Amino acid sequence: MSPSRTGPRTDRREEAAPSRPPRDAPPPGDGTGDDTGAGTGTAVPPSLTARYRPELHGLRGLAIALVVLFHVFGDGRVSGGIDVFLAISGFLFTGMLAREAVRTGGRVDLGRYLGRIVRRLLPTAVLVLAATWLAGRLLLPETRWVQLGREVRASLTYVENWELIASQLGYGAAGASTSPLQHFWSMSVQGQFYLLWPVVVVLGVLLARGLRVGPRPVLLGVVAGVCVGSFGYAAWLHQADQQVAYLHTGARLWEPALGGLVALLALDARLPRALRLTLGWAGVGLVASSGLVLDGGALFPGPAALWPVGGFALVLAAGSTDSRWGADHWLSGRLLGWVGDIAYPLFLWHWPVVVYTLVVTGQERLGLAAGALVIAASVLLAHLTHALVERRVTASPMRRPWLVIGVGALVVALGAGLVGGWTAALVREREAALAQAAQDSPDHPGAAALDEPGFGNTGATPVPALAAAPQDNADVYRQGCIQGHEDTQAASEVLVCPGTDPGAEHTLVVTGGSHVVQFLPALEVVADEQGWNLVVASRSGCHLTTNTGAYPQQTDATPTDSCVAWNAGFLETVEELDPDAVVTLGSTTQPGSEQVSRGFVEVWRELDRRGIDVVGLRDTARMPQDVPDCLAEHPEEPRACAMPREPAYRDSAPYLGRDDLPANVSFVDVVDQICTDRTCPAVAGDVVVYSDHSHVTATYMRTLAPALDARLREAAPQLYR
Repeated sequence: MSPSRTGPRTDRREEAAPSRPPRDAPPPGDGTGDDTGAGTGTAVPPSLTARYRPELHGLRGLAIALVVLFHVFGDGRVSGGIDVFLAISGFLFTGMLAREAVRTGGRVDLGRYLGRIVRRLLPTAVLVLAATWLAGRLLLPETRWVQLGREVRASLTYVENWELIASQLGYGAAGASTSPLQHFWSMSVQGQFYLLWPVVVVLGVLLARGLRVGPRPVLLGVVAGVCVGSFGYAAWLHQADQQVAYLHTGARLWEPALGGLVALLALDARLPRALRLTLGWAGVGLVASSGLVLDGGALFPGPAALWPVGGFALVLAAGSTDSRWGADHWLSGRLLGWVGDIAYPLFLWHWPVVVYTLVVTGQERLGLAAGALVIAASVLLAHLTHALVERRVTASPMRRPWLVIGVGALVVALGAGLVGGWTAALVREREAALAQAAQDSPDHPGAAALDEPGFGNTGATPVPALAAAPQDNADVYRQGCIQGHEDTQAASEVLVCPGTDPGAEHTLVVTGGSHVVQFLPALEVVADEQGWNLVVASRSGCHLTTNTGAYPQQTDATPTDSCVAWNAGFLETVEELDPDAVVTLGSTTQPGSEQVSRGFVEVWRELDRRGIDVVGLRDTARMPQDVPDCLAEHPEEPRACAMPREPAYRDSAPYLGRDDLPANVSFVDVVDQICTDRTCPAVAGDVVVYSDHSHVTATYMRTLAPALDARLREAAPQLYR
């Protein structure tokens, strides 16, 4: 999340979220009028009077310092600084908007409001995005250029959090394979908050006028309603799908709303000094310790996020103590104030610097010396950006705000259009490469040549082209009927893809997540030859299992609550479909060792009770790295991207020799057509085997069709009668 930073401490004349009145804004009310808010020109209540909060600026500096330190050295742990930034934005913007809306009787000067945001945020964001895109073109493999372009455009238009959700890219620790723009998700959440909040505040003031009551209690009620509603949604979504919850605007909105409540309550004006001294240090302690005590990446923005956000609230409730022993005295110091000055550019620069450093060095994590250099480089870039861009752009009062908005919109439109056009050209090239790879060619035999010397590779350029390999997946994904892991609404609703041959004698239902759907290109070849009807009903990231994560020993990755609900809905759906067999996973290589989970066996028994046969496919192994990226880095040596067969696979499949399996399940194993007895190659028969680190390309899977057909004849001969 982007901290909504103030300007230089000596010149806060025109900040996007002022903690004291900007010079070019109308003067605030004198605070002496009543609190009726019944008409235009109403005096601002004392509780909403603008005043500078130096401890807030220092708290911003502390929060950004924690964010940077944890991103560099935290190994994926979350500091809580993002949550504090959101709360600070809510505090500042609620106070600013409420003062203006009360003073004018329910109006907000959108030109001045949006113009400030554009001047404060856009120049730095455009600079960092341009630099990140150029660096990505030079440093990242071409397999990642399309996603990079999409994220640049999404970040520029403040929808990066939705792009990450749609691309199923959850929040993760910094690494060479991590998106260099991942951190812009929080900028997007904040930008969406900026657009929404004037509506919330103005509606609150207008409601107060209509009810002929004071604006403050109505605003408190409206903001509290948003806060409670979003908090409840965050708690539910955290349980349903944590990765989506972390990035979702609706689940994050309670944090700035809570900051708004703190602004409206003005607690520091009422509390005794001794209590404020205690609260201030307690708040600092909560903010500073959040990342050490809590695993925020797995817990936020659920109720656990009250730890850092509550710390912010305590610091603001403490206010100024007029004591050198107060937390506000420390937060108002020169060092944290300077960090607060450069907080916004420091936040934007540090993440791509970390990611690209890992890309160049090939390291998984930064050591102490490398991390210190990365922090120093990020601070230098932030200082230069602050001095040469931010301060110069905002040096003079804004006299023509709509011109500023128009220029900003033009820059965004041009940037998004240029990057979008470049990305679209790459996509067209990728589609052409996939179409070419889909054509059977004896020059690219794939699995048929696996056991030949050198895995059957002749040195020819493998297919599909590496830039297209990440998208070389089953065609069914393009039909829009595969439910994503982010689909949490109506989780028990099961989408069924159209069958390949509805009038066929035999129907097979394919389900169990992407590791089953990856077999579809081979299954479709066999089904076309045998006249079967293939029906797909699957949810990404969701195995067919009864596992709720409540077992004494977890023997399978715990599904989300929405996955559990989806599986319950699937059992009812599959009974209506009345298939000859359900094709699903017979084992899983997640979370690392191949196994048959208890949840798998239980759902097979349930299908047995319903008279439905099961064909269990042995899972494919997970490679140690993204294969197309690795091949792009080692174009002349594909062996560098191979993996030993052991310990990825046991000597024998984990379902063999078990006596607790129901009679309706049979198993199909084509691992020997993906790996030799010693090695799982990245390229075989001049075909790229994996589209990422764990899914087989559709091109290679089609070359597996003869082997899959032979194994199916042995495992499910009833389908061939």
